[in-house]
Amino acid sequence: MQTSHAATLIELPAAGVLLAQGPQAVDLLHAQLTQDLRNWPDGSARMAAMCTPQGRMLADFLLWREADGSIALLLDATVLEATLKRLRMFILRLQCSLRDASAQRRVFGLLEPSEAAIDSPRASLAMWQLRHDAGVTEIRLPDAPGLRRVLLVAHGEAGLAELRSRHAGLAAAGEWDWKLAEIRAGIGHVGAATTQRFVPQMLNYEALGAIDFHKGCYPGQEVVARTQYRGAVKRRTFPVRGEQPMAAGDEVYSTDDPGQPCGMIVGAAPAGDGRWEALAELKLSALEHGELRLRGADGAPLQPGELPYALPAEA
Repeated sequence: MQTSHAATLIELPAAGVLLAQGPQAVDLLHAQLTQDLRNWPDGSARMAAMCTPQGRMLADFLLWREADGSIALLLDATVLEATLKRLRMFILRLQCSLRDASAQRRVFGLLEPSEAAIDSPRASLAMWQLRHDAGVTEIRLPDAPGLRRVLLVAHGEAGLAELRSRHAGLAAAGEWDWKLAEIRAGIGHVGAATTQRFVPQMLNYEALGAIDFHKGCYPGQEVVARTQYRGAVKRRTFPVRGEQPMAAGDEVYSTDDPGQPCGMIVGAAPAGDGRWEALAELKLSALEHGELRLRGADGAPLQPGELPYALPAEA
């Protein structure tokens, strides 16, 4: 794990990229995702989810417009093929296309200490702001405590050469370092182990700006809206810590109700010295009574932590 305070560059091969092109690409995605794509400020990226009619998340995305107006969708590569197949079902007669562009878009994460604000060119980007320059897209993501996070996307071989030249002096790090920073930023994602397990609010997606409640219909919209407006958010995602390895899809139990799981690990990463950190989707009641355990009521203990952002007040 990363222990240095220097900036690090991390290639992210587990990230996939879809590319939507054509005059009606916005219409396709607007009708299928939780995000409003028709009223989208220039120079910004957005999160979104794609749900079943029952409101369960099939995939989540980071969306941005490329320099030519195409829409890029970053998602977990383990659900890319199924997501591409599903979205293509809804193209019908729309004038647009959707393809896997992962081979032409190399994705990297950049981590740098927050105190490097004055010296860093990334410091001028606000959260979710982006810029395109010489075949490289830079997107400022929500920070982790003490760390600035920036997504870098290289377009083709020329963009990759530019990215490597621009960041030649940075130390390399592993995907686990990026995953740990993402967990500490409080952002969970859906992969093959967790697809169709969560309504977006269970992953705090409205707090992250990934749900638009005024845009109109999309698959699962009724369930997502009812969950929001009837005060039915009874499960949320929180950081947890433990001393045993954890993985997405692991069940979490409470000693107060040992007969059934009270939650699920969304994502996890080693934090050094034998410790692990994770995001866990949990019943709110499980945080109030009993103790949390991994994979069984007699499993390894888990200590809940605090999110780096505020959750909406419940009605």
